[in-house]
Amino acid sequence: MTSSQRQLLIVAAFLAALQFVVKPILTWQNNLNTELALTQGQVQRSEQLLEHAEQVISAHQMAIEQRDAIVTSLPVATETTLLQIQMQSQLETLLRGNNVTIDEFNWMTGLQSQSAGIATLNAKVNIVGSLENVARAQLSLMEQMPFVRQQSIELRPSQRRRGAVHELTMILQVAVREQGGAS
Repeated sequence: MTSSQRQLLIVAAFLAALQFVVKPILTWQNNLNTELALTQGQVQRSEQLLEHAEQVISAHQMAIEQRDAIVTSLPVATETTLLQIQMQSQLETLLRGNNVTIDEFNWMTGLQSQSAGIATLNAKVNIVGSLENVARAQLSLMEQMPFVRQQSIELRPSQRRRGAVHELTMILQVAVREQGGAS
């Protein structure tokens, strides 16, 4: 074996040692360092929570009280059909009060339980009127019935009526309190 072959063999052995011994040790150290940093961050967050435990407990209690206040403000679902009639009447009265015509009002689902004694009803509502009245009706709905969420809306010029008339189609989700639910 010549000296250059011997030197190449030594370099190859050195590189193999780096690849199979040193590199795994460095990878292990990096993983250990990352794990240590994550654990240290968790400890710091836990210490901060403990330092501010009274504030956290107070904020938690206030959140529970606010949730309960919101839930008790929802309409109560004693009987689905009666509830749908009452909600449809309220929605139609509110919308018509803004000088719009209701072309369609369909309940898409029955009562669907969500969580914490809350259920929802979904309705498709199509209203027609001037752009200003349609916008005012939508704003009134958002302001006066906060338990009604607009899942989707589509505004377009009316194809069936002439003039500056627009149609607004809304998919509404009405939140209600299930009878016997949280209060």
